[in-house]
This record gives sequence, structure tokens and C-alpha cells, in this order.
Amino acid sequence: MEHFILEQSETEIYTSHSGLALVGLCLNQYGKLNQALKSGIPLRHGIAHSDIIKSYMGTLCLGKSDFEAIENYRHDLYFKSSLSIKQVPSTARLRQRLDEQAEALLPIVYNSNIDFMVEAQVPVTPLKTGHVALDMDVYPMNNEKTRKEGISRTYKGYDGYAPIAAYLGNEGWCLTNELRVGKQHSLKILEAERKWSEDF
Repeated sequence: MEHFILEQSETEIYTSHSGLALVGLCLNQYGKLNQALKSGIPLRHGIAHSDIIKSYMGTLCLGKSDFEAIENYRHDLYFKSSLSIKQVPSTARLRQRLDEQAEALLPIVYNSNIDFMVEAQVPVTPLKTGHVALDMDVYPMNNEKTRKEGISRTYKGYDGYAPIAAYLGNEGWCLTNELRVGKQHSLKILEAERKWSEDF
């Protein structure tokens, strides 16, 4: 990874993604994502799984969740160096790999998230009783007037998704966030809560 020197400038320079240097530093210093992906999912040829995941993670850190957003960074040297990416995928390749490998990638990404928090020794403040809170909740996403796959009527009365997320401690460290169809039944949510509480 290229090392960046952070300095205060006499002139004001604005960039939309300067914070990626810190994201990349954290990933490389505390994360085990590269090793986990390399050993967990063999790849004969093509763009490395770590490049796929870090490219998408980079766009998410910049507030862009659509696959098409990656096109703006395919030839951006700063984007690649800050996240230690050898090759940024095209929109089609990113979508295809994440669709094809989702089942294998998700557990590795979730476990890498936990490994990161352990390695970085993030503070996890317990409640007054001494217990550590693991909050899980569904939050509806309004996607009315779209034709996206998985859109259905949410309990809030509009069309969209009903993702479920799990947050740890008083700080609210996000452990996982699973996209679900809008009409997802509450029993499925209870199953996920039981599984996640056992895993964590």
C-alpha cells in the first residue's frame, strides 16, 4: 500500500474521496480481508476477489451504492492506491461477481468485519447491567416508482425493501446488514436474530 502524508495546506483543495486513504490504512493495518478471500474462494484468473470487494467498499464509503458508480473510479489512480487495488472492475464485472459469488463472499466479509473490530480493539461499552447490547432491527426502504428486483409492500405501507441490521454495544458498531424483500415475514426476522446472536 502506498503511504500518504497528511498535511495542512495553505490553499484550500477539495476532493470528493480523500478519506479513502484512511479507509485503506484501516483495512490494511487491522483487516484480514485479503487473506480470507484468497484462501476462502479460489480464483483461477480474472480480477482478484479482494479488488472486487474493496472497489465496491470504496464506492459505499463515498455514499454511492449503485454498481454504475464504479465507472467513475476505474481509471482513478488515487482510488486504486488508497485502497491497494490492482484492478478496478467494470460495472458488469462487479455486478456479475457479486451475484455469482454472494453465498461464498458474505460469510467472509461478515467475519472480516468482526476480525477488524477485534484487531482495532474498538471500544464496546456494555449497559449498566454489564450486558453488551446486540440490537437487531428491520428498517423499511422506500423504493416506490422503481422496478427493482425484490421490491414489495413493506409494513410501513409503501413499496420497497425491508433490510435487517445488527448493531453491537452502546457505540452501535454495525456487524451486519442484510437486504430483504419488503414483504419479509417477521418469523424470518426472528430466525435471523437467533442465528446472528449465536454467531456473535
